[in-house]
Amino acid sequence: MKKSKIKIYQWILFAISGLLIFLAILLYMSSTWAMVTFNNVTFDQMMYLFSQPLTGTDPRQIIEYLVNPLLTTIFYTMLILTSCYVVLFYRISLKRRESKKRLDPSFVILFFLSVISVGGSVVLSVNEIGYEDIKAYYFEDSKLYNQYYIKPEESTYVFPEKKRNLIYIFLESLESSYTSKELGGVKDENLIPNLTNMALDKGVHFSNGEYLGGMLPIPGASHTASAMVAQTAGIPLKTASGVNLHVNNYGKDGETFLPGAYSLGEILETEGYNQVLFFGSDAAFAGRDKYFQQHGNYEIRDYNWAKEKKLIPEDYKVWWGYEDAKMFEFAKETLRELGSQSEPFNFTLLTADTHFEDGYLDESTPNIFDDQYSNVIHNSDQQILSFIEWIETQSFYEDTTIVVVGDHLTMDKDFMRDTPESYQRTIYNLFLNTGYPTGIETNRLFSAVDMLPTTLSAMGVELSNNRLGLGVDLFSEEDSMIESLGYDAFYTELMKRSTFYERNFMKGTDLKQILNNQAK
Repeated sequence: MKKSKIKIYQWILFAISGLLIFLAILLYMSSTWAMVTFNNVTFDQMMYLFSQPLTGTDPRQIIEYLVNPLLTTIFYTMLILTSCYVVLFYRISLKRRESKKRLDPSFVILFFLSVISVGGSVVLSVNEIGYEDIKAYYFEDSKLYNQYYIKPEESTYVFPEKKRNLIYIFLESLESSYTSKELGGVKDENLIPNLTNMALDKGVHFSNGEYLGGMLPIPGASHTASAMVAQTAGIPLKTASGVNLHVNNYGKDGETFLPGAYSLGEILETEGYNQVLFFGSDAAFAGRDKYFQQHGNYEIRDYNWAKEKKLIPEDYKVWWGYEDAKMFEFAKETLRELGSQSEPFNFTLLTADTHFEDGYLDESTPNIFDDQYSNVIHNSDQQILSFIEWIETQSFYEDTTIVVVGDHLTMDKDFMRDTPESYQRTIYNLFLNTGYPTGIETNRLFSAVDMLPTTLSAMGVELSNNRLGLGVDLFSEEDSMIESLGYDAFYTELMKRSTFYERNFMKGTDLKQILNNQAK
């Protein structure tokens, strides 16, 4: 008796079913992994991160994805397909004859079950990410920008007779929440005592409450690249959706990164500032180099630059590039160089040691707390103080304003798991050497977009109406967008897609080109 064999059409159905099962499992596993890994990052921000090349990424995150959702998906897919193959092969082998014109119902059932599994996976993934987030991203059109956006390129700026230098320090994942409970934080001990003391006595700190506080998190400013755009251009960084998905590639393939945006860098470039962007990581990650080069003509001095200058060995790579301890030392030399020139300067720096997960523990980090991340944060606090104290000894300090600000809330979910649901986590900010009275400005509700006009005001620049982009000068009496609309309403509007944003910022209105042509 001759046994029946699996025929070609059955193999094809089996292969297609296997692919659909693989995609179904991968979709759900990836969405679960993303929500855990990128804690506090909204759906449109994940779409932006996933659209960017892997250049400059910490390889451990890639490995984590390969080990976690991808390998798990492969394992479950192989387990399911092996089981199905054994059952189907056994079923066929028992048949005495099989019609060549008839599809075996077992393969058809497997195919339809695989299609259903994809549908179920989509539903589960949507539920994991958040239906409201996805609905807003694809189907709701905000009119926020149409009504409230103030074009920085059309505003009037009156700089002081002697223009002030700017040192803008982005601190990776630096929350005011890291302070002790008595000071407004959530920790038993204050992890950032130096930044706390400077906020209380040395500079101006804007708080959402009566104690240490800061910026409220908003969509479009929840990871480093988006936070840098929001703080310097007064608008969140968003991705296009639907038919406009490829309206802008954020600097890739020769395109301009948000061609319709106008930033702090462009304002200062017009005023003759020398501008340097300083990273211990690869500036190309998430398109950061393109944004700052195209919006202010910044000179990029990053991990690759340090290798070219032989400041570190060619094969040196720790964490995201090289550690903050080295970066602060290298930054001092660049500041000496900028300070010796006759033109004013804008020096922008980004730390990385406090990046999730658990931060980078170098040899000099004191072991004070029970967990690594607390020790890293505390050590970063000390490094920042030492760097600022060094700046204060330099001849250029008298004419220099310093902005110290976190980029976003930490994505280290485990580290903040004991935070009460009622507690509002905030992002640290500090303005030094501004000419304004020092201390905490309490009960200000604001976000990253308010940093653009506030930074210029801290430099002694007079603005025509105290507003730029979606932001307001916090040194003024004007209400921020959050204070005028309410936090929930503002947050909801920023979650929505915006035709105005896509047309004017992503695609560009060609206003700059028109003005350039007129000037010629």
